[in-house]
Amino acid sequence: MHFRFQCVAVVLVITFFPVHDVGADSYRCGRKIVRDGDSVAHLLALCGEPRLKSRGAAVIRVDGVDKRASVQRWHYKKGSRSLERIVLIYRGKIAAIEVGGR
Repeated sequence: MHFRFQCVAVVLVITFFPVHDVGADSYRCGRKIVRDGDSVAHLLALCGEPRLKSRGAAVIRVDGVDKRASVQRWHYKKGSRSLERIVLIYRGKIAAIEVGGR
């Protein structure tokens, strides 16, 4: 009986808490996903032009080291009820994806 309970608990944990790649930011554009390291061309092909572009500094991971760098921020929002996604661009690639407000 105890073994059966453990098996059920493991199945429930796996079902309701799926494993995610902790280090990788991603954003779904329709049925496709963009991730850290993808090129700007790939981002534009899947998500289109952002609603807003801005520039600024951010702490991003470059070659495995956190570094303060000048980045472009591309702002995407699917609809009025969805959260904004801010895609940080560094040297023509996606450096990070942040979640903004509504």
